[in-house]
Amino acid sequence: MTRIVVLATGGTISSRQHSEGGSRAKDGAADLIGALDEHGFGDLGPGVVLEPEDIDVQNSFNFSLADLSRIAHAVARILRREDVDGVVVTHGTDTMEETLALLGFTHDDPRPVVLTGAQRSPDHADSDGPRNLHDAILTAASPGSREQGVLLVFGGEIHAALGLRKAHTLDPQPFRHRSGGALGAIIESSPRFFARALWVEPLPLPDQRFADQRVDMVLGYPGADATLLRAALEAGATSVIVLGAGAGNPGTALVELIQEATAQGVLVGLGTRTGDGAVAVIYGGGGAVDAVAAGAAPLGDLPATQARILFALLRSTHPVEEARELLEARLTSAG
Repeated sequence: MTRIVVLATGGTISSRQHSEGGSRAKDGAADLIGALDEHGFGDLGPGVVLEPEDIDVQNSFNFSLADLSRIAHAVARILRREDVDGVVVTHGTDTMEETLALLGFTHDDPRPVVLTGAQRSPDHADSDGPRNLHDAILTAASPGSREQGVLLVFGGEIHAALGLRKAHTLDPQPFRHRSGGALGAIIESSPRFFARALWVEPLPLPDQRFADQRVDMVLGYPGADATLLRAALEAGATSVIVLGAGAGNPGTALVELIQEATAQGVLVGLGTRTGDGAVAVIYGGGGAVDAVAAGAAPLGDLPATQARILFALLRSTHPVEEARELLEARLTSAG
């Protein structure tokens, strides 16, 4: 027998039209499991047993760091059970990359954790939720998923958690890596892996200090001054991520305040506002060369949304200099 716990957190996969307008998260894990048979996806292979659990059924654009922490602790609690072979987490696509990051940086068990969701709700005529859930369960139950860490299964593809971002608003497969591809695919109802996920030494699970972290992101653009970055610092940000243009070039005004911020003990990351590719330290005169010299840590090809979770984890448990050292090592291993 292979026992898979389906942990529902809400999102489009559970959303239905609401009387007050628009779709809102409604269906729980038992509803999602029940829909598998209704849509012809009930065949999960011999011996697969599903156990439903709900944690926080809402749309993920409302999630806070505290919500992400609850999900991570729920997954860890489930995996303390010896009778569980894997966990599937259903989640909204809007901020799934952040939850993937938190789980990816803290997961310390050989058994798989697989996230999935939907781009079209269950009351849509062509909902993709049941198929995605079916594929995620098959992946969680597959021996090939062990030692692969945290995975995303969506639109017939299998992806590693880290480096992943939502790159399209409505496409049936909206997720992609900045500099890589899928680990595998679902082929004829069977998970097939083409590559292995990169192992990352796990960090401790978050505590209340993680939920209390303020990590802001500031965008570089023509005419951008330091007003928004200064506002973040004045609001009490313990870390800030600056998204520079091109390969990570924020401009002179932001570079000057980056130097002030790092001198004040704020951890500063340097990302890029482009969709694909890694931060590259090439240009001076207000570019990435100057930003790094001012104390910013280049994020490589880890998306800024995921790096923000890493910053919150590190700053919740370490002073800034230790956090920066750990950050640099972590970005090297996750890139």
